[in-house]
Formats: sequence, structure tokens, C-alpha cells
Amino acid sequence: MKESVTVEQALSKGRWQLKYLPMIVTFGLIYGGIYLSYIQLLEGWIIPVSFVLGFVSGWLVWSYFVNNWKIWAYENVRNIHELQRKAVEEKLIWKSGSWFEKTEFKNYQQKQKLKQLDKKFLENDIYKDDISVPKETLIYYSRITVLFLLGIYLSSILLGLYMLYEKEYWGLLFLGFGLYLTNGQIKKSRDKSPQIIINAEGIKLKDEKLIKWKNIKNDRVFTETTGRNSTTYLAFNNEKIDIGELDVKNQELENLLHVYRIRFENNNINSQ
Repeated sequence: MKESVTVEQALSKGRWQLKYLPMIVTFGLIYGGIYLSYIQLLEGWIIPVSFVLGFVSGWLVWSYFVNNWKIWAYENVRNIHELQRKAVEEKLIWKSGSWFEKTEFKNYQQKQKLKQLDKKFLENDIYKDDISVPKETLIYYSRITVLFLLGIYLSSILLGLYMLYEKEYWGLLFLGFGLYLTNGQIKKSRDKSPQIIINAEGIKLKDEKLIKWKNIKNDRVFTETTGRNSTTYLAFNNEKIDIGELDVKNQELENLLHVYRIRFENNNINSQ
């Protein structure tokens, strides 16, 4: 069965093998060490040892599975460039040539197989039109998300007022923080205009001119993680737009980018 697996299906399998399983092994050993110390079966030295063993074992599990996943995914997924980009963005694999990539377990057969699969990277990804996608898509603020955040920020105001009532002057921080963010959310709740318009001509951001597809490069949807926080963006050219509060899902938006670019290219071919 060749090229019959979607990018998302391959990533889903990769998440289990290259993210969740190493995490289970890592934290399983750490918690195991803490538990053994707690029941006094072993001395306190087992805790730092379990941390070291946990992280090393998690890394070893990733190193063992990563090339098995690469070979399976690269063989069965057509759009290999998109797959590799998203796998790197999700930190399932490392960029080609990076130092971390050299820590992968890779036997002779795997090296030869991956070398053969490198030829697929010479081919461009292929996308198809989707008749379920309308001629134009308008993307607005998500009312549910905006109201949910508004409720949180109002709670911060109430907490600040309560702390001030109790003569806890730290409440001024919560009050000021809550007022500032609440004002922003109220503006968003009143904003009825589309934040992004996408069609076969190009992409238009609010209060900006339409950018035609021929002038758009490296358009993609990706999630950027910093510590415990993650933000999803629509990116193209030098633009990076936070879509976390918009009424569109990541995969849906990426599909829109592919479909409308295809329609632009088809229209351009037909007009020649």
C-alpha cells in the first residue's frame, strides 16, 4: 500500500510513537523512583537517579522508533514536504542535519532505505480542489472564545476589587490587568467584520489590501510552543497572524490555503 496515508494520519501515529510513548517511559521511571523512596524501599538517592534514567530512557525510546516511523511515513504519504515540516514543528523529529538527528538509532538497512526515499523530496507536494469549499471564505472572531476569555478577565477584575476591599493592595495588579484585557475583549465582541478573507484571488487581512497568490510565499498554519504556552498562526511572507480566537480550525485553514491556491493556478492556466 503506497501513498495511501494522509499527513494527519501519519502525524497521529508519530505522536504516539515519538512523543507520548517516550513521555510515558520518562515519567513512569521518575514517578517509580519517587514511589520507591516514599515507601522507603530504597534510599533518597533513587530520586535523582530515576530522573536521569527517565530522561535517558525516554530519549532512547524516541531514538529507536524515529527511523521506523520515518520510513513508514515517507513511503505511504504523498505530500512528504508537508509531512516533514509539520513533524519538525511538532518536535516529533529534528531538522535534517541537526546535531540531535545524529542521536537517532539507524542501522545499515534503514540508512539505505532513507537514502532511497530522499528521491521523493525532489517531487512537489500535490493538492486537489475541494468542491465543498465556497468561492470565498470569511473568517471572524469566534464568539464562544471571545466570551469565554471575557469571563476570565472579568473574574480578574472581581478578584482585584475583593483584594482591595480586604486591603490587599496587590489587588491593583489584578484590577489593572483585568480592565486592560476586558477592554480588548469587548472591542473584539463588537467587531462584526471578517478578520481574514480568502478566495481564489488571494488573502486579505482586516484593514489591509488583498495580497494576490502570485505574491504569497511560504503560506502555512503552524503552532509555536513556548514553555507551557502554545499559539497557532497563519503565516505567509512576513505576516504571522494569531488565529487562536478566530472561528476556524487549524486543519480547515490549511486546507483552504491549498484549495484557493489551486483555484488561482487553474484560473491562471485557463486564462493563458
